[in-house]
Amino acid sequence: PGHSEQPAGAMNLNKLFPRLTIRVKLAVAFALLAVVPLVLVAAIATRITIRHLQTLAQVTLQHDVQMAREQTEHSLEAVERDVAYLAHSVFAPLFGPSATDRWETARHAASTFLAFNPTLFRIKVFDAQGGLLFVASSSETDQVRGDGDDAGGVYYVLRATTLGPTERLMIPVELRRRSDTGEVATLPAVAIVLPVHRDDGALLGVIVGEAYAAVLFDGLEVGSPHLEGITGLVDPDGMTLYHSALKRDWSNLLLSPSEVDLRVDLPTEVVAAVVSGAAGTVVTSGERIVSFAPLRLAETGIREMMLYRVIPLSMLEAPVRSFLKWVTIGGLLVLAIVLGLAVLAAHQFTQPIYQLQRGTRRLARGLSDTGVEISTNDELEDLARDFSAMGQALAEHRDRLEDLVAQRTEALRETHAELEHVLEHSADAIIGLDAQHHIRVWNSGAESLFGYTAEEALGQDVDGLILPDDQRAKVEAAFLEREMAERGSIVNFHSLRVPKNGKAFPVSFTQTVICDSEGREGGYSLILRDIRAQAKQDELIRRSERFAAVSVMAGGLAHEINNPLAVIRNRLECMEQEVHDRCDHCFLEEDFAVLCEHTERLQEVTRDLLGFAQQDEEKPAPVRLDQISFRVARLLERTFASRNISLTVKADPDLPQPMGSAKAIEIVCMNLLLNAADATPSGGAVTLETRSTASEDAVELEVSDTGSGVPVEFRDRIFEPFFTTKATGQGTGLGLAVCRSIVERHRGEIRLTANEGGGSRFVVSLPLRTLELLWNRQRY
Repeated sequence: PGHSEQPAGAMNLNKLFPRLTIRVKLAVAFALLAVVPLVLVAAIATRITIRHLQTLAQVTLQHDVQMAREQTEHSLEAVERDVAYLAHSVFAPLFGPSATDRWETARHAASTFLAFNPTLFRIKVFDAQGGLLFVASSSETDQVRGDGDDAGGVYYVLRATTLGPTERLMIPVELRRRSDTGEVATLPAVAIVLPVHRDDGALLGVIVGEAYAAVLFDGLEVGSPHLEGITGLVDPDGMTLYHSALKRDWSNLLLSPSEVDLRVDLPTEVVAAVVSGAAGTVVTSGERIVSFAPLRLAETGIREMMLYRVIPLSMLEAPVRSFLKWVTIGGLLVLAIVLGLAVLAAHQFTQPIYQLQRGTRRLARGLSDTGVEISTNDELEDLARDFSAMGQALAEHRDRLEDLVAQRTEALRETHAELEHVLEHSADAIIGLDAQHHIRVWNSGAESLFGYTAEEALGQDVDGLILPDDQRAKVEAAFLEREMAERGSIVNFHSLRVPKNGKAFPVSFTQTVICDSEGREGGYSLILRDIRAQAKQDELIRRSERFAAVSVMAGGLAHEINNPLAVIRNRLECMEQEVHDRCDHCFLEEDFAVLCEHTERLQEVTRDLLGFAQQDEEKPAPVRLDQISFRVARLLERTFASRNISLTVKADPDLPQPMGSAKAIEIVCMNLLLNAADATPSGGAVTLETRSTASEDAVELEVSDTGSGVPVEFRDRIFEPFFTTKATGQGTGLGLAVCRSIVERHRGEIRLTANEGGGSRFVVSLPLRTLELLWNRQRY
C-alpha cells in the first residue's frame, strides 16, 4: 500500500494538545462532534437574541426619552399658557387708572386658579420700578401688597425690559421661604415673566408666575417598566440639574461647579454626544446603553437642557442566562453520553494498536517473541503481519550487529590499551595541553624527564613549569607562537627546558594542534625528547672529525720531520765518534750528547704522531692485562726509582681476557704510568691495578697517583690532542689523546676521577664482548 507524507507547511493538530492516548483522543473527537454543533447553535442563537434585545432596548429607550421630553415640554408650555392667561385676562386691566377697586377681585380669581393648578404656587405683580403690587399663593390666599414677597422684583423688571409686548421669559430661580417654625427653606422654581406695556410701548409692570420645578420635571422618569435605569437632566455644560440616583430631591436648580457633573457617570465621548444638542443612542464600552434628547423650549428664555437615560446591558441578559443554563445542562448530558459511547468504541478501535505497541516495546527490549496476531480484516491486520516480518528481520540484523559491535569494541579496547601503553611507557615526554596551555596529560616519560609527578604538573601552565626564565626563552616563546599561528605545528625544534632540579638541558620540541570533529581547536600536544645523548654524540662526532684532521696533519708532519731527524742523528753520531777519537773527554763530547738527547726526543715525538695518525694492521686477540701490567712496570722501574716514586702493581692473573690489541693496551698502560710519574712528586706513590667490574661484563685497568691532581676546569679537555698541563717543553699533549683513541676503538671507556687522598685516578674499562664486527684496524 502506498503512503503519503505530510506537507512541510501543514499543521499537525496532534501537537496542539499535550500527550494523550488514542482512546482519549477518540473520546474527545466524538464529544467534539456531538457538542460543537450544539455549542455553535446555542452561541449563534444567543448572539442573535442578545442583538435583538439590545436593538429592542435601544428603540424602547429612545422612545421613552422622547416621551419624557415631550411630557416635560408639554408641562412647561402648559404652565406658560396658564400664566399668560392670568396675565392678560386678570392682571393686565389692573394697571388702568380706575383699577383700584379690582385688586380684591383679581386676588380672588388668582387664588381660585392656583388652587386647581398643582404646578403654579404663586403669582406676583410688580410695577415698573420693581415694587410689589400684588401676590397670590396657592396656600395663602389672604396675602396683601408689601408682605415681604417683593424679593426679586427689580431683577424681574430688569429682565422684562429686554422683552417685547408679546414676549415672555422662563427663568430658573431659587426661592427662600420661612416656614411656620421659623426655618428658611430653598425652593427651586421656574418663574414665567410677562411684561405689561402701554399703548406707546412704555413698561407699566411685570407679572410673574412661579411654578414648582419638581412638578414641571416630574415626567422625566416616564418610561417602560422593564427598562429601569438612571435618568438625568443636564445643562449645556454637562452640569447635572437632575439625577435619579444622586440628585432626586431638586434641592438646587441653579448649579455651582461643585455639583454633580455628567462626566462622572459617562465616558468623555458619550458626554460630548449628549451635550451636542442632538438626539441619539449609543452603547458605551462599559456595556451600557445611553439614549439622550434635548429639551427645546421655543421663546421661553430658558437655556437648552439635555435629557438622558442609561440602562446596563446586564438587565437584558437575564433571559439569555436562563437560555444558556438549559443549553449547558443539555450539552453536559449529551457529552456524558457521547463520552461513554466513545470510550467503548475507542476500546474496540485501539485494541489492535496497543497490541502493536506492546510488540514494538518487546522488539525494542530485544525479545525474540515480537510477533503480533490481529484479526480485524482491515489494514491493521496487514500492518501486524508486516510488523511481525520486520521484527524477525530486525532481530537477525541485531544479532549480526551485536557480534560486529563486540568485535569492534574488543579491537578498540586493544588499540586503546596499546596507545595508552605507548603513551605511558614512552621515553619521550608526551604532554597534552588545553587551549590556555594548561597541562591535561603528563605521562611517565615527562615525570622521568622533568622530575614532576602527574599530580604536581596537571593544571599548571606548561611554560611557567618547564620554560627557562630568561630573555632568550621569552624571545623563543614569541617565535614559537608565530610559527604555530602560521604553520599549525612545530617539528623537532631544539630548545632548552628546565626540570625540577633547575638544571636546564637540551630537548627536541614538537608541538601540534588538537582539533575536534568539527575542526575547532581544542588544545595542543607536546612531545619533548631528551637530546643530551645526541648532543654528546654530536660532540663526539665533531671531536672525531677534528682528531681525523689532526691525525692527517700529524702523519704528514711526522713524515716531514722524521727524515731530516734521521740524517741529523746519523751525522751527530759520526761527529760524536770522531770527537771521541780525537779528543777524549772534550767539552764537545758533552755538547754532542745533549744534541743526541734532543734529537732522540724529537724522534719520539714523531713516533707518537705516527702512532696517533696511522692504522694498525693487527687483528684482535685475547689480551692478558696482568702480563701487560708487569711488563710495562719492569720497563719503567728505573724511571720511577730515579724519581724516588714507588710503583705498586696489583694484577689478577685469573682476570677474564678482553678482545683487542695487546700492543695498543700496552701503549695505554705506558702513557698512563708516565703521566702518573710526571704528576707525582718525589716520595709519592703510583698504583697499577686490574680487576673485573661488579657486573662482570668488563675488566678495568686503573692507574692512580698521589700528585696534585688535574684542576677541575681542565678535566673536560684533558683528552684533547695537544692539550697538556705540563710546563712548556715537558709534554706533547698527545699521550692521553692516543689512550682515548685506543680505548674507544676497543669500544671501551676511559675516565678521570679524583683520589680521596689527593691525586688523580685514570680508569680504563674494556668490555668482554667480542669485537670481530666492531674492530676498526688502527696502528698505534
